[in-house]
Amino acid sequence: MSSSNFFSLVPESQKHEVEGERQVMLPGLSLEILATRKIELTKWNLEDLVDPYWRLYCPVDGSAVVRWKGMETKLEPGFVYLIPPRTTFSSYNSEKFVKWYVHFVLGRSDMLSIPGIYSQPASGSTMESLERLNKASGKSPYYWQSARLVIDALENLPPNAWSDQRLDRRVEKAMEFLQANLSRKINADDAARSAGVSVRNLNHLFRSQVRMAPMSVLLNYRLDRACHLLRHTDQSIEQVAENCGFPNRYYFSRMLKQHRGISPAAYRKGQMI
Repeated sequence: MSSSNFFSLVPESQKHEVEGERQVMLPGLSLEILATRKIELTKWNLEDLVDPYWRLYCPVDGSAVVRWKGMETKLEPGFVYLIPPRTTFSSYNSEKFVKWYVHFVLGRSDMLSIPGIYSQPASGSTMESLERLNKASGKSPYYWQSARLVIDALENLPPNAWSDQRLDRRVEKAMEFLQANLSRKINADDAARSAGVSVRNLNHLFRSQVRMAPMSVLLNYRLDRACHLLRHTDQSIEQVAENCGFPNRYYFSRMLKQHRGISPAAYRKGQMI
């Protein structure tokens, strides 16, 4: 067997010896759950809502309707519904509507999701998780049941929910660099160096694969992170602007209004549903 079939998990300078044959190699996966809640709604009228994170809706009682691109989807018990990031949708209900919902992000994988409303029958595992969540006391953690709900739903997403675009490793490296340095003053030269290519080459790669320039991707990352902080933390608008790499709150407000159509204060007032 050739030496290329063996690998070590520790530096060669260490005394440990770990060798073997690689049989399976899975890519890394990032999952961050932002919120898990159960809510009873008597009125749920949203108009052209768009957020930078996934929404998982698990109806418990009653029904509601979500509208995307002129198509209406009825939300009802026995099904679960996934809405990818940057899906602009509206909603309404004519009766009491009770649901569990989860907000989450998948890191780099979010860039490969395709907007839409994806419904599927609730699996036995999903129903078991909802039952456990309903029985949980205030002292019981929801974390693992929340993750289980998300994983069950993602596992059953149809192939058309994902782009078949495979990103060049140099693009992935640059995107990882951009995400890791949102609060710093960086430019296209820095991103190109992190990927080991020229700025011209990086721009070509991004425009052909991501359909945006690197600095446009950075701005989107910063706005996405800012929206998350506005909705899910108590940081002031000034702190959010600073932590997301904007020079001041006024420039941040202008960028959010220009690219997301809403001011930071108005976005924060929106209900997390």
